[in-house]
Amino acid sequence: MKNKVPVIIALVGVIATMVLITGVLKSSKKPKNTGISITSEAEAQKTLNNIMKDVTVKEASKIKSTVDYSDNTVANLPNIETKYPLTVTGQGDVNIEIFSTSEKAGKNNNGWLNEIAEEFNKSRPTLDNGRVVSVSVRSIPSGASCDYIANNVYIPQAYTPSNELFGELAVEKGAKLTLVEEQLVENTAGIAISKSTKSNIESKYGDSNFEHVIEAVVNGEIQMGYTYPYTSATGLNFLINALQYFDGSDMLSTGAIEKFQKLQKGIPFVCYTTDQMVSAMQNGTLQAGVVEYQAYVNSAALKGAYEFIPFGYKHSNPLYAVGDLSADQKEALELFCDYAMDSKAQAHAKEYGFNQGLSYSYNTKKLRGADIVSAQMLWKQEKDSGTPTIALFVADVSGSMIGDPIIRLKASLLEASKNINSNNYVGLISYSDDVTVNLPIAQFDLEQRSYFAGAVENLKAVGNTATYDAVAVGVNMINEMKKNMPEAKTMLFVLSDGKCNRGTNFATAAGILSFYGIPVYTIGYNEDIDSLKDLSSINEAVYINADTDDVVYELAALFNAQM
Repeated sequence: MKNKVPVIIALVGVIATMVLITGVLKSSKKPKNTGISITSEAEAQKTLNNIMKDVTVKEASKIKSTVDYSDNTVANLPNIETKYPLTVTGQGDVNIEIFSTSEKAGKNNNGWLNEIAEEFNKSRPTLDNGRVVSVSVRSIPSGASCDYIANNVYIPQAYTPSNELFGELAVEKGAKLTLVEEQLVENTAGIAISKSTKSNIESKYGDSNFEHVIEAVVNGEIQMGYTYPYTSATGLNFLINALQYFDGSDMLSTGAIEKFQKLQKGIPFVCYTTDQMVSAMQNGTLQAGVVEYQAYVNSAALKGAYEFIPFGYKHSNPLYAVGDLSADQKEALELFCDYAMDSKAQAHAKEYGFNQGLSYSYNTKKLRGADIVSAQMLWKQEKDSGTPTIALFVADVSGSMIGDPIIRLKASLLEASKNINSNNYVGLISYSDDVTVNLPIAQFDLEQRSYFAGAVENLKAVGNTATYDAVAVGVNMINEMKKNMPEAKTMLFVLSDGKCNRGTNFATAAGILSFYGIPVYTIGYNEDIDSLKDLSSINEAVYINADTDDVVYELAALFNAQM
């Protein structure tokens, strides 16, 4: 049973750093654009009007319900064995389990630690007392590791995040960590920037270092992306260093916050996954994005089209002992550390893109865990740079949602909505044969939250699946709301369990969405729904498979990142 310990921040996370850029470029393909071509506002509005003529739109009565503010982040952590299975399983008399990030414990060029662990286990090393030693490895993002460890949900014997920032953060949250090795392998955080953009920055600023890229973003000259700083070590590194650049003596000062707000205006969206960021870079939406050097050098596509600009704290992949280890466990961990630090193992790491010895002067300013927590809280409060988001939830209540799907949809929406800032504007519609406006869009204050809870709780499933009718109605509602808030960001969240079988077709909906540029985040309550993935791909959003036990955890992360 998971230990329900309250936490200060919903350190959520999940898939942000699990997807490495190398794998993305090899396996993630943007679907062909099958949408109709819409080239003018008049044409888009005419298309919408034609759809609306054929759609029956009902309006439900507004019903208030109790707003739950309890923090269930820990209780909602996914089952670690199914979400983050072991990549190496040790069978020794004394076994050390290590939490590792995926660039070390993934596949192919990202599998250095796995391979070293397997070799170590095969050698059957022994302690002074003759007991056989082994190690197990679990691939898990730095932020998720911090959640499990700091809240006593699951405690390994060792932890190797990408950088020391997450080590400090875990200690601040209550974890007991002892540094065993400062640098297991060397890596570097950086910005992958298109060659033409880099050239333009050099022409204006004389150099294309981190500081000048930041200035270019603040001045509205380029748009870049970075990954979710609650789970991504590179994203957190970027956030900390940007704030320190804005004010070296107090990164949380009024001046730093004002600069950060300007920076965020040049960040179209904080990327929930690396996949989302890379797709936006390749499609020209972003001119730059954060990446580790090891991933950069392993990607021919990145090396061919982008330059690498290093920044911030070194990604030294420190190795920590976790908790109070026994004498045998300490000796076993030291044996493995010595094995991993051997010249042969380190040379192998270099073959995989680590230990490249970049001539860069890393940030060495000491940070307390409390400073990092404060930076994350500032990010949550100020990431929208004073610009509200208009978001509409579109819930499938067709007959196939009866039973477990609708129950999970309600539970995940209610729990994850706690991560939505109150300055955003939120509404809810549902659909089956027709479309129902369950809650008109309004500011997500306490009253709207109460109406939102009531609307979600009263959803009932019956009928067919008119997904794209509902999307069109949603676009129309967002456009009406945006007339009074032209600067607002917009997004749709579609929650469904199957393909559309009634009403407007995909091509028409895709054409409208493409013209208006509204990203659609889709949550599929049925495994691998290609039509929902295609919907999310139109404007560089993401698809989440909700047919797992971690749907609340993932939705909380998504809402925290985007709203």
